[in-house]
Amino acid sequence: MTVVQPSVADTVRRLVITQLDITGPEPRPDEDLRRWGMTSLTCLGLMLSIEDTFEIELPEDALRQATFRSIDSISAAVESSREQATRIAGEQRKR
Repeated sequence: MTVVQPSVADTVRRLVITQLDITGPEPRPDEDLRRWGMTSLTCLGLMLSIEDTFEIELPEDALRQATFRSIDSISAAVESSREQATRIAGEQRKR
């Protein structure tokens, strides 16, 4: 039996909806989340949820308002962090 894993964007969308307590229509992937109630406090909660869910640590340079502007920008930061972690793990195995 094949298990289909949700995409990064789908998982980020779910986390955003949960963190912002959105019911009804969902934000578009490129929509500014401040229009949906994103504050510095909800952004912090979202960041922690993202790091726990994806088992990553977002790099310091990703911890800025532009990263958490939209589902698309958050997804890009997650994918970049995952790629960097994979690259570092591969380099450590070569040693």
